[in-house]
Order: sequence, then C-alpha cells, then structure tokens
Amino acid sequence: MPNIVAMKLSGARNPAMAGGGDVDDSGLLVALDQLALQQQINANFIFHAISNYKKTPFERKTLDFIAKKWLQLQLLWREFRLRDKQIRRNGHKDSHYHEHGYFQQELFELVHEKYMAARSCLSRDKRNLLALAPAAIVFAQPTK
Repeated sequence: MPNIVAMKLSGARNPAMAGGGDVDDSGLLVALDQLALQQQINANFIFHAISNYKKTPFERKTLDFIAKKWLQLQLLWREFRLRDKQIRRNGHKDSHYHEHGYFQQELFELVHEKYMAARSCLSRDKRNLLALAPAAIVFAQPTK
C-alpha cells in the first residue's frame, strides 16, 4: 500500500521555505516540520487501523472487537485533531508559516474523510450484529 500521507507531504513541500529567513522564522519552520511529521505518522496509524479493520472477516467482528477498534480510532483521531489545532494556532500570526506544505496538502480533510467513512462502517457492522443477536438467542433457546 503506498504511503498516501508521505506522498502528499513530499509533493506539497515548498523548497523556497527551506532556506532564508531569520532565526525566528527558521525556528518556527523547524517546529512546524516536526509537528507535520508527527501528523504524518498519526495519519498513517489512522489509515492502517481503518485498513486492518476492513480486512477483518465479519465472523471475527464481535461487539467487543468493534468497541475496541472504535476506541482506538477515536483516540487516534482526537490526537490528530488536537495537533492540527496546535499547528494552526501557533502559526496564525506569521503569513510565511501558512506557505508550508502542511497547509497546502489538505491532509486534515483527507484524514477526516477516511475517519468518517470508517466510523460509518463500524456503526453499520455494530447495527448488523445487534440485529443478528436477538435471532441468535431465539435459535439457541431449547425447545419445550
């Protein structure tokens, strides 16, 4: 599976931002580069969690399994969202900051779209299991 996040980050980098600027600008850019890298890693964890869930056969998807996957996905998404807010809050005063590749790549929108699709998939599977549960109980009861 190609690393979508790495391709987006490398393709959106602005080479003009790498050099020049005073010490404060370069410090901000180094911090932004570090946060953007953490976002890339977190986004990859989210994509892998979604991909692995989709590959899991339906027979293995129990209510407990779905709950654990949902919690894992929520935690990853929350971390991603908070870091995105931090990135945007730190650079709101500097116009050069917004020229960084992180803001050009629309990574947040891509991850949000994948997260929402996975969320609906988890909900659908949970609904299907809950719909099957009463039928399984009826068939499992001994006849008189």
